[in-house]
Amino acid sequence: MNTPRALRALTFSSPGRKRPVLRGRALLNEAAVGPKFSRQARMAAAGFPVPRFFCVPAAVFTEVLRPVRAELDALLTGAGTADAATLEKRASALRETVLAAPVPKAVERQVYEAFDSAFGPDAVVSVRSSVVGTRTDTGEDSAHDAFAGISDSFLYVTRERLLDRVRQCWASGFGSRALLYRAVRGGGQQDFAVAVGVQRMEFGRRSFVLFTCDPLTGARDRVLAAGLGIGEGVVQEKVPVDHYFVDRRGDAVRSVPAHKAHMMQENPDRLADGPRTVSAPEELRDAPALTGEQIQQVVAVGDRIEKLFGCPQDIEGTFTADGRLHILQARPVVLELDRQRLWSNANITESYPDVTTALTYSFAQRFYREDFHDLYRLLGVPRKVLDRHEGELRGMIGLLRGRVYYSLSTWYTLHGLSRTFPLWRGSFERMMGMSPSVTHVRPTPPLTDPTLLPATAAALTRLVWRLLTHGAAVKDFETWWERTLTAHRDAAKTADPLQLAQLMRSLWREAGDRWGITLVNDLLLQLHETLVMKMLDRWVPQADPGLHSDLLCGGKENRSVTILMSIVDIAERIRAAPGVLDALTERPTEEVWDEIDGNEYGSDLADRMRTHAHLHGDRGLQELKLEVPVPRDQPAQLLRTAAEYARGDLTCALLRERDAEARRTGERLLAGLLAGHPLRRGALHAALAGQRRYIDIRENTRYRRSELYGFGRQVYRRLGADLAARGLLERAEDVVHLTEEEILGTYDGTAVTGDLRGLAALRQAEFHARGAELPMDFVTMGPVQDALPDLNRDTAAAGTLLGLGSSGGVVRGTARVVIDPHDVGEPFDDMILIARETDPGWLFLMLSARGIVVERGTLLSHTAISGRKFGIPTIVALPHATSRIPDGARVEMDGAAGTVKILKEDEA
Repeated sequence: MNTPRALRALTFSSPGRKRPVLRGRALLNEAAVGPKFSRQARMAAAGFPVPRFFCVPAAVFTEVLRPVRAELDALLTGAGTADAATLEKRASALRETVLAAPVPKAVERQVYEAFDSAFGPDAVVSVRSSVVGTRTDTGEDSAHDAFAGISDSFLYVTRERLLDRVRQCWASGFGSRALLYRAVRGGGQQDFAVAVGVQRMEFGRRSFVLFTCDPLTGARDRVLAAGLGIGEGVVQEKVPVDHYFVDRRGDAVRSVPAHKAHMMQENPDRLADGPRTVSAPEELRDAPALTGEQIQQVVAVGDRIEKLFGCPQDIEGTFTADGRLHILQARPVVLELDRQRLWSNANITESYPDVTTALTYSFAQRFYREDFHDLYRLLGVPRKVLDRHEGELRGMIGLLRGRVYYSLSTWYTLHGLSRTFPLWRGSFERMMGMSPSVTHVRPTPPLTDPTLLPATAAALTRLVWRLLTHGAAVKDFETWWERTLTAHRDAAKTADPLQLAQLMRSLWREAGDRWGITLVNDLLLQLHETLVMKMLDRWVPQADPGLHSDLLCGGKENRSVTILMSIVDIAERIRAAPGVLDALTERPTEEVWDEIDGNEYGSDLADRMRTHAHLHGDRGLQELKLEVPVPRDQPAQLLRTAAEYARGDLTCALLRERDAEARRTGERLLAGLLAGHPLRRGALHAALAGQRRYIDIRENTRYRRSELYGFGRQVYRRLGADLAARGLLERAEDVVHLTEEEILGTYDGTAVTGDLRGLAALRQAEFHARGAELPMDFVTMGPVQDALPDLNRDTAAAGTLLGLGSSGGVVRGTARVVIDPHDVGEPFDDMILIARETDPGWLFLMLSARGIVVERGTLLSHTAISGRKFGIPTIVALPHATSRIPDGARVEMDGAAGTVKILKEDEA
């Protein structure tokens, strides 16, 4: 016996020991029937409308082929490295060997009995293959491999052809495309078996494929492709399809309709001939393939199936003539999450609005690295683990077209290093203002995961300790920062340029060992906010949404409130000082400030403004952008803001009374709502008190961050002046177009270029030509610059051809228009394959291409899936590509944007 050791568990011995037909709950056995059919069984058990089916398990395949195993193994040897012609001959011999193997009578009898029992002798069924791997993660439709249509399926099968189709399914495991596919994917040619599913045939009239995430990027928005007739036309790229893009923010639908001139359906006179392509009725050709109600029904079912399996799904289904929905298949969307990046500026744009300079970006990048490194250390993540994630720590934010974005996928990776993350993941996503379109698809192991209980217990214990000692730790942080900042400011007054550079590096070192406590506070604030929101939702669901905000008012003033009150106090003094408002109306603010600074309106107002600038001068508009001055640099800014308040009737007393009244109103309302529930009221008051305390700490420490940025602003302003004096920069202010390391390295010998003038000029030009702003949140797959979203997805520049981008990447090459894959000649190195459509038989040719463009297909089709799987830039649904793109032309294609530019036609 030459059965491979890995397959012995799949061996069928006899009807008495192993059943040759599996039905009901037995279909849940993935090792016996493979992921494809076990998933269908799970869906059916969960109540989804899956047509009835039974399976001939993989053990039967192994048993039937046992007598010819040695012959098969000999033919399989070296098959993965053969050329196309040799591989096809080898595959033909393998298939003939499989088809000639005798099927035990017991198996044959039970298959027919199952058919008659399940469907009736006159029924019509589909017969489908499913490859079963030696591990649960290698079978067809597993979480790691979709197999992309490699196995055969047969439709409209009658009883008399049943056994022949089962044999052909077994033989498809040895087809040329299956052999090539396993070779490319690195799988063994022998370590597999084939299960066969026999399922009631549904005569579909409108069919679809739904991805519960974007298959191109992994974004959480759904993509739905639908066409007329049965699903084979949609899946095999044989008919035109409509595309529907359904986002998760209100389920808005964007439609990309197609002219559906053709459809696939059965031949009612000769069912055994299988499906055929026919002309669609005139009235259906430009009508939507699915109604709005059907779209919502499919999406809702898709979301439930995704929840059942715990990851994004690729779902095939159909509507029959009676309007009933049938789910035919569901499999995991295979995503290479290490190539995915989730981007959002929903929260960070408040700190870094619009275009940002290189200096501000590099400073912010360093701040995030130091801040979060210290947070994870405080949460108990070992330093050696953090060292392995240094790249992620330095990549928490990105600069895309000049704008700062969170790289959220990096945040998920880093946060996941702490076993406390499941506790605060929801509040983190809410705090970041994240769209449901860009949440991470990879689930976080729950706190109750038994394999992680020791680590979870240790992490939670440490978090409780942080909670108990937080007040003292914050006081220690404040004391340390006052001492450290004062020392650095004093030293900077007399420092030369090299000493300034050393002071900046020194402050970063100190901050990197201390600043994490501010993020611990944010974490505790998130947990308290979540607790309060849950209490209000459960105990007073009828309350106005503003109640929570009112209950947070009042109490001790934090630093942000103190700064606001200081400005309003200055405004009251301006209002009371004769002539100041008139002067501000008649003359520039800077000129009036010079007069105030010279005590022309009395020393009281001047002293009050100087005190504010000394105590709070790092708080201003866009205070975290080092290229923007703040009141410490330009006190006229403070005067301008205070003057706006002075022109109204706002006073400090009025602000405090409004705050106190909001709190009193909230307390009265809460007392009424919780009358008779003193324990609930007490618990809610305690949770609110904690939330107020953490809010105050957050606002106080946020100003400390402003002071850190303010120190950096002062240092780099002085260094910019020095570089300009040395002739290394044209102007002192050009320093903002250099990064921190480029500036500091110029003084301590670590710089990699001396041409700061040229570098700053280049960056300045880029700064002023950043182009249109990207969406607030989006997802990229692969090299980021190649995968940025196309803001004009449905339009293209003159001379540019537009299809549907389905696998990212920008490449240039020579177009090879191919109608018949058997008549293509030898592939060449820079070939861009242009075709009407492809199927698994094109795999050899596709793997030789630098890029793929097809006229038909969907984001969910074989061409698109294969392009993404093998990392080949791919465009589908580009109308008349084979006639619009000349054979031999030099072209440039963008697989994310879906565009093709013809650069130069072959003169011949």
